[in-house]
Amino acid sequence: MSTYIPFEIQREIMKKFPVKSLIRFRSVSKQWKSLINSSEFITDHSINQTQPHHLLIKYTAYSKDKYVSIVDDDSSRHHKFSPAVPSTVKPLWGPSVLGCSHGLVSLLVRSKGLIVFWNPSIRKSVDIVLPEGNYAFVFGVCPKTFDPKIVKFSRTNEAEVFTLSSGAWRSISMNLCPPHEALHFRAGNTVVVDGVIHRINYDYEFECHHRIITYDLTSDEFEEVDLPDGLQSRKNLDISKLKESVVVLEYYYAMEQVCDIWMMRKNGVPKSSFTKLFSVNVVLHSIIGFRKNGQLILGGGGELKVYEPGSERMNGLGIYGWHFKVASYTESLLLLNHPAVTVTKTT
Repeated sequence: MSTYIPFEIQREIMKKFPVKSLIRFRSVSKQWKSLINSSEFITDHSINQTQPHHLLIKYTAYSKDKYVSIVDDDSSRHHKFSPAVPSTVKPLWGPSVLGCSHGLVSLLVRSKGLIVFWNPSIRKSVDIVLPEGNYAFVFGVCPKTFDPKIVKFSRTNEAEVFTLSSGAWRSISMNLCPPHEALHFRAGNTVVVDGVIHRINYDYEFECHHRIITYDLTSDEFEEVDLPDGLQSRKNLDISKLKESVVVLEYYYAMEQVCDIWMMRKNGVPKSSFTKLFSVNVVLHSIIGFRKNGQLILGGGGELKVYEPGSERMNGLGIYGWHFKVASYTESLLLLNHPAVTVTKTT
């Protein structure tokens, strides 16, 4: 870029470049490296929603965990690569994907007492040492400060939040109305939509009464979203994201296994806001996510597949294994200016 172009204009131009190009640009000059590494530029670049989307696939093959990233566009079958997995995760079997937000993937490694913040686009990660105890965790990035957060829940209606910028945990009030004596989060996905984390919860004493607990990453406020009467008592529910909207997956048997997909409108609305979109026969499969174009991603049967609801066609992606998990992420620079260290503060 010509030195005759004012630096402020260069800055605006560089905001639109993809992450891989910016990583290379840091070697052009000290001024460019300082700019790209700055918190202000990283935040501005993160706001840009035109960056490529990827599907990170975690699965098991030959008794080992494997990871592959797929570019989520019309030619995604032909753009697959193996990301550089963090060293604290690589040799282990069984880390779980907590979620994905603003380009960061969060991995829970209970065997080591860690949560790993991982940016596959820049091959960088940060390890967070967890407090001892049996807790449920959710993850998201604040859309205002772009600060990664972990929320820790106990079953006694208590919560703490960890922010990477502070490196510490602090207590926060859940203030649910009415208050619940005990919370239990069903194993499954966590969804971040419009800066709010969503996860399905059921009463510890009344397992079949489900609701969605939400946490606003900016205001630190919790809310409940009631499910429709027909869904509250269902046992096999999961939650996912379809085109930036929350969807609830209801599994049941009607001669064969079926999944109904229910879409929720924007946050903070009553149960009448859920609309049933369609039903899918999922024999030997489970819905593990959605592509950007609305196609369903199916795990099970030994191969990862995509399903087109309109044509009812199912195609394999050539990825073979078991225990598939998918996280959708956008390329970002988050963690670029953070040291790759283990954060050990727990209080």
